[in-house]
Amino acid sequence: MRFLFISGLLSLLTACGGAGENYYRLNATAPATTGSADSGLSVAIGPVSLPGYIDRAEVVFASGPNEFQIPTNALWAGSLRENISHAVAADLGRVLGSDEVRAGLESGSQSRYRVALDIRQFHGISGQEAILDLTWRIQGGASAETISRHSGSFREPIIGDGYAPLVAAESRLLGQCAAAIAKSLR
Repeated sequence: MRFLFISGLLSLLTACGGAGENYYRLNATAPATTGSADSGLSVAIGPVSLPGYIDRAEVVFASGPNEFQIPTNALWAGSLRENISHAVAADLGRVLGSDEVRAGLESGSQSRYRVALDIRQFHGISGQEAILDLTWRIQGGASAETISRHSGSFREPIIGDGYAPLVAAESRLLGQCAAAIAKSLR
C-alpha cells in the first residue's frame, strides 16, 4: 500500500513539474552598413503599442485561421514591447550607420526623431511564416509633432521546428521593418 502511495505521489509531482520554461529574446539581424563614418542621425524608437492577444509574457503563434496557441513554457525574456523597441533600434542603427539610435524613452536623451510603432499583428503561423503588420509615425524629437505616417506588412519563413526558429523569423521581420523606417527617414 505504501508503495502505491509513493508511486502515485511521484507521478503527480512529475506531471505538475512539466518540462520547464524556455525564455526568448528578439535580436538585431540587419547587416551593418559599409563604411566607418557615423551618420549622426539621432532617433528614439517608442512607444510601441501591441494588440491584446500578443501583449503578454508568452510567445503567441497561430495554429489555424482563427486559432492561436499560447504555450505556457515559451516566454519572452522581459517585456515584448521592450524586446521590439531594442531590436528595431539596433537594426535601425545598423541600417542608418548611426550610433545615436535608442530604444524607448531614455531619460536625458534628446533625439532628432522619435518613431512610434503601432503593431497590429506579430505572430507566427504554425509550420509556415511569421507576420508583422504595423504603422509607424515619425515625430520631431523636441516638438513631438507628427512629420509623417507609414505602414508596412512583412512576412518571413519559419525555418525549422520549435519556438527558437519562430523567434528568429520574428527578429528578421523587425529587421525588415527597420529598413522600411530608414527609407522613410531619408
